[in-house]
Amino acid sequence: MNTIRAAAGLLALCWAPVMAAPLTVVGFNIDSGDASDHVISLQLKESLGVDLWGLGDVWDSGDWLRRLREGAQSGEGSDFGQVLGETGGDSRLLVLYRQSRLERVGHEEILAARASSRQAAPLAVRFKLDGGEEFYFLVATLAGNEERRSDQARAIAAWAEARDAPIIAVGTFNFGVADDGAGGDRAMELLKAAGWKWARPETLAGTSCDSRGLVQDYVLLAGGAGEWDYRAATMYPQSNYCPDDERTSGHRPVLANLETSGQGVVVTGSMPARQVRPFFPDQAEMSFGSAELASEPQLVSPAPSATGQSAAEAIPSAQSLHSGPQADSGDPGSTAAGESSTVGENPGKEQMLRRLEALEEEVRELRKALQEQE
Repeated sequence: MNTIRAAAGLLALCWAPVMAAPLTVVGFNIDSGDASDHVISLQLKESLGVDLWGLGDVWDSGDWLRRLREGAQSGEGSDFGQVLGETGGDSRLLVLYRQSRLERVGHEEILAARASSRQAAPLAVRFKLDGGEEFYFLVATLAGNEERRSDQARAIAAWAEARDAPIIAVGTFNFGVADDGAGGDRAMELLKAAGWKWARPETLAGTSCDSRGLVQDYVLLAGGAGEWDYRAATMYPQSNYCPDDERTSGHRPVLANLETSGQGVVVTGSMPARQVRPFFPDQAEMSFGSAELASEPQLVSPAPSATGQSAAEAIPSAQSLHSGPQADSGDPGSTAAGESSTVGENPGKEQMLRRLEALEEEVRELRKALQEQE
């Protein structure tokens, strides 16, 4: 009898589904037409434990793609792959993914959900997580016009209905929910009626600097993902995040920690508690991942957590969070073996400090001049 029970237990173990580890995703409209690739890439670099980045409004020119990918993978113990949408002209959609955990199975653009010939079609990438469950990661920017936005929502819902895997969607959906939770529009109702779920942040904040406090950027869950536990947050909620300038994005990122096994969410990734200070490119020609970074002045001022720890101190290192084999260097989106990750020559510490002080003084003088004109 004991032998039979043992055999039955072993059989049940063999057939039990593989429970994947927690997954961290970020949706971020980087506003590349009015931002600096140096500043945005440093924001990605200062983040910890993010597995998937869904980036909107990405320029396919200059060093944008290289800097963003190097920023995402810096200090993470894994190469990051990339999938860039083919539509949208100079405002593309981009997915960056941790290759040590995520295997790309395929990708497509949902052309039926494209607002116009000039707009980027939603980009969907199918992944296998930790060698087990497959899911879709969708990045989208919906139209500002409500009628077009509703048509896009219908097309996305129809696309999702024909899929056999959970769906995580991030992007600027422009649903227009107020920062007190009121509002929403027809496009949002269409997706809700189709079974989509908003991974609502614990504290709401307007996500676009020009939307007067409206929540325009979201993490949405569909299919089996609607059953996952989650913890979502709007990053950089401080009021001084806006207005943006020519070096920062006009959108706040939205982050979600997802627990695919339904066992209770575990926080495994975060972004800096505060916005990276704007700076000029010649102040940030630094080598990602190099020992020189240890002597650089802090460009980020993380707010203490409830336990008195900074965000970086409160979360284990990325190495301990995501152990596993290194990504295959043959992936077209990864850094080739032996390839240098150097972004440029790092200026001296004293030189950077002097420049920062000069910029801060200039800001104070400009504010004083504005006050005198009022």
